[in-house]
Amino acid sequence: MKNIHIYIGIILLLFGCKKEIGPQSVNPDEKGSGKLIVINEGNFGFGNASVSIYNPSTGEIANNQYRAANGVGIGDVLQSVNRYQDRLYFVVNNSGKVVVTDTNLKLITEIPGFNSPRYIEFYGNKAFVTDLKQKAVYVVNLLNYQITNQIPTQGWTEHIVLYQNRLYVMDRGDYLSNSGPNYIYEINPISLIKEDSIQVGTNPNSMILDNNNLWVLSSGKGTIEKPKLQRMNVLRDSIDFSYTFPSYSDNPSRLCYDDVKDELYFINSSVYKVTNDTSSFNPILFFQKTTENFYGLSVIQGIIYATDAKNYNQSGDINIFNNDGLKINKVTSSIIPQLVR
Repeated sequence: MKNIHIYIGIILLLFGCKKEIGPQSVNPDEKGSGKLIVINEGNFGFGNASVSIYNPSTGEIANNQYRAANGVGIGDVLQSVNRYQDRLYFVVNNSGKVVVTDTNLKLITEIPGFNSPRYIEFYGNKAFVTDLKQKAVYVVNLLNYQITNQIPTQGWTEHIVLYQNRLYVMDRGDYLSNSGPNYIYEINPISLIKEDSIQVGTNPNSMILDNNNLWVLSSGKGTIEKPKLQRMNVLRDSIDFSYTFPSYSDNPSRLCYDDVKDELYFINSSVYKVTNDTSSFNPILFFQKTTENFYGLSVIQGIIYATDAKNYNQSGDINIFNNDGLKINKVTSSIIPQLVR
């Protein structure tokens, strides 16, 4: 994204590296040289989530880094991570908590009390946490790491981004039925009030910011509605472009943005890309899958990281490409790849 400088690579994987490397210093703000955080989701109910660190300069990956730094595992189902100031915030879904560490992964505190947390964003001394089951966005006081409030929503809240003192929150409706209508909420982070709601396609699954645009990717629903990729102008809070996928069987997800070539990427079984030009908008194949089970996707400094979850019970891979489509590396990590922006 052009205006959000978050260089935390988030890629959940399944493979065990032969060489274990000790705790690493993670510096996402060092453009081109910062190591990338790899989050390994783990199997639901097994408590085997983990954190790895990948060094793009050397091509090496170090596994089990949270355990190495703290002597214990991080919890059950590691959903996402975000950095704020000098802290890393790991959202651990089935453990109902957010784990706070320094940039060397050393535990500072845990924030408990969530139902089924998903993603976290920040404003001032507050954190905002979306949730699968709560029908609300949690508000956390970062001075004492306590949940202080909840902002009611229609249902399952997923991705959340901050843009010019406004929070944009994806509402996916009831998490069991996944039924629409679905909205992007605009929330005032000071008053904690929903100031607007913009209806989007059924079952939105990912969104990214590109300058004054918020792109939203939706999965659709069976033979009722085809998947869509829509662009919302956040200055006007309205949808000004919509692309409908050709088939009901399309299942696009994991929308990402390459600020080097101004291109969008997503997974639709294989990996696709499309130039950010609505006058000639036509997704093209970036990498054709063979045996891969692509699960996570990240674009960082013009490098594309596509994770292969395989059968979710064995080691998986991170396939690494330059933005011309050349595979430049493949490394391995731990249980279940899952991308977070």
